[in-house]
Amino acid sequence: MAVLTFGAIHIGSYEVTLEIFEISRKNGIHCIDKVAHRIELGHDSFSTGRIGFGMVDELCDVLKDFRKIMDTYRVDGYSAIATSAIREAENDLFILGKIHQTTGIDVRILSNSEQRFLSYKAVASIADNFEDMIREGTAVVDLDGGSIQISIFDKSELIITQNMKIGNLRVREKLQNAVGRTDNYEELVEQLIDYDFELFRTLYIKDRKIRNVVLNGDFITEMIFQDPKHRDRSTRILTRDKFEKWYRRIVGKSVADLAIENNIAVEYASLLRPSAVIYHKIVAELEPENIWTPGTHLQRGLAYEFAEAHDVLKARHDFGNDIVSCAKNIAIRYAVSAPHINNMDVTAMSLFDALLPLTGLTSKDRLMLRVAVMLHDVGKFIGFNQIGENSRKIIMSNEIIGLSHAEREIIALSARYVQEDFPQHEDIVMETSLDTERYLKVAAFVAIIRLANGLDRSHRQKIQNISVELKKQKLVIRIEVRESFALEEGLLQPELDFFNEVFGIRPVLKLKRIV
Repeated sequence: MAVLTFGAIHIGSYEVTLEIFEISRKNGIHCIDKVAHRIELGHDSFSTGRIGFGMVDELCDVLKDFRKIMDTYRVDGYSAIATSAIREAENDLFILGKIHQTTGIDVRILSNSEQRFLSYKAVASIADNFEDMIREGTAVVDLDGGSIQISIFDKSELIITQNMKIGNLRVREKLQNAVGRTDNYEELVEQLIDYDFELFRTLYIKDRKIRNVVLNGDFITEMIFQDPKHRDRSTRILTRDKFEKWYRRIVGKSVADLAIENNIAVEYASLLRPSAVIYHKIVAELEPENIWTPGTHLQRGLAYEFAEAHDVLKARHDFGNDIVSCAKNIAIRYAVSAPHINNMDVTAMSLFDALLPLTGLTSKDRLMLRVAVMLHDVGKFIGFNQIGENSRKIIMSNEIIGLSHAEREIIALSARYVQEDFPQHEDIVMETSLDTERYLKVAAFVAIIRLANGLDRSHRQKIQNISVELKKQKLVIRIEVRESFALEEGLLQPELDFFNEVFGIRPVLKLKRIV
């Protein structure tokens, strides 16, 4: 049985790490080596908005060594990602250019939603009971140097995910001038973060019962379980009482004492204090019965995706459904008609699937189209004028876990031009990042959504059944309806014409009345 070797590099806020994994169908994903180098890129990025030349040079030197290590292991593939420190730096593209020039390594900056998606993929990949856990109220909490992400699952669906710029390194940097004014560091952190967490609970948790909390993130969760008997990550579950005892071992102690007691560097100990307070605040607000600290990292999520892409492992959890579920809940928040978008979803997917031999679009494109269908009408929440532009603004300001900024822009523009005249590429390129390929993708999405919307113009879901078949230069759409379809037929011609213009194929409607 083939065993793949994979290298995963993460350029984080306060360290750069390389993990080497062995991946096989029999044994799953196993880390066989890990190398970390401490470098506080976030110190520069979060305080000045740029990362200095000296740190960039140091980073390149570290990555050169990582490249040699991967060559020694003869990895079958690698992935290098950067998160909030470089993502928030004004000179991010210059940094990536320097890295590629000096090391040959291509680094991808993850959007926050992509980063958090990978993080909880890592959690799902090690837990046989993850599916059982999320059937009840479960919060996956992911903390790093720059921010914290809280994702709420219930009845096996992702209900809400929100990001707050309350990371351990960011909090430490914000409070450095105030630390000398008090002996109670924990109280300072609590005062800084209290309002945001209370507001999160009020807006998104309300009366929902959270039974389980998963504390994920950087090295901090490893501090809770240092005993070798806890090597099995799936069993690292604490009651609230045991978690409280761990917290009491942290609070009130100096950085030096924490470094000695936990056998870690002073710099890491300085991050342990804000991390402990942030985790403690979340547990206090959500009041879970169980607290699970798997100690997983982004790199494992990268290895999991590599294994899926090479058909070595199959996903236990439907991550695509989480993206759609997230979009549906955003739509509900903006009072979109659920029956209408569900009807459109069925129609749009029937059109998309029939067009596949012609378009060559991917499964990810199908997922993005579904999200665009869910959110194309959210602008009406603001007002009935400028619906398209309002929809675009709402989509761009709402994080959709698992989608990059560029993918969210495609969805947002698709929603905008469902309502507005579709522009020429030379016009739209002046205000967006769309290249020709993405422009054509937006056009395809708009054509499908407009037609699906037109077939339910009355919002009465008249279509009982639909089948779509590609026949030479025609797209035959057979529908069965129980009532008059005169309104839809009478107003559909502009949508049919635009569809023909985009795909170069003529839709033909075959209508059947059923009793």
